[in-house]
Amino acid sequence: MRISACITTRNRPQDLENCLRSLWNSDIKPHTVVVSDDSPDIALQQQNYLIVQQYPQTTYITGPRIGVCANRNNAVNAIPAFETDFVAFIDDDICVDSDFLARAIERYTQISPEQRNYTILSGISRSSDGGEMVSGKLSFRGYFCPSNIPETVAIHASIFPRQFLEQEQWDENIFFGYEDAELCLRALKNGYKILHCPDLRVFHAGANGKSSLMVTDIGKLTNYEISIEAARLYVGIKRYKNLFPNAFKLAVFCFVYFLHMTAYLWKRGSLKAWPEIIRRSHVQRLWQPLGV
Repeated sequence: MRISACITTRNRPQDLENCLRSLWNSDIKPHTVVVSDDSPDIALQQQNYLIVQQYPQTTYITGPRIGVCANRNNAVNAIPAFETDFVAFIDDDICVDSDFLARAIERYTQISPEQRNYTILSGISRSSDGGEMVSGKLSFRGYFCPSNIPETVAIHASIFPRQFLEQEQWDENIFFGYEDAELCLRALKNGYKILHCPDLRVFHAGANGKSSLMVTDIGKLTNYEISIEAARLYVGIKRYKNLFPNAFKLAVFCFVYFLHMTAYLWKRGSLKAWPEIIRRSHVQRLWQPLGV
């Protein structure tokens, strides 16, 4: 079983180097690694390229610079389906445990060959403050919550069948936030199963760091907060309109979202962020014909 890794990076050469070192120091090596670099600065791109050159079987490509989903698609599409069996999506600030890939292969060997290509493994992503990200589900309002039957993944510690990524790609209408939950909803719709595997562990070194999105944008809201709320709106409408159609749930979700969001923005003194949340959500595209 061949497991490949797609690393998305932007403006963090040192994190990228640590990430690659952890991958190639694994007990079982990845079959291949693709680094898709969304860094806008040519000097940073060159620095990342030189880092990648230290690791054989690692390919460097420049990213589209239009969001994390497009960058992940850019990376996975650089790996032909016939060249690997499974894919891990690893951000540049993630360090995998040395037995991460070995335990993933061990778990897949316990699954029948017929079911392997329909099973997504989800492990545990740890942060320096002791927090953990694990699989769960989305609540009705679109928030992550615990679940004994996984419907979402800990994206940094997950393995996807390559064949699924031939059928479905990351939704590039989402710039950032909830993109992994949306992809999982489509996986469930297509008959895939998510399996929680606590032995699959990674360390999220940048979990408590300063993101470039964590800057005040409109009122008291950061760029990060606006992007997250825009994604929650988009995913919520897509969930009840397209993926699991239910007109009643769609109407209630929209009513509750707009009511609670208005109250939230008012309390934060940021009502003027409403138009930007709508703009970034790209919800109008859910009513456009495919291919438009």
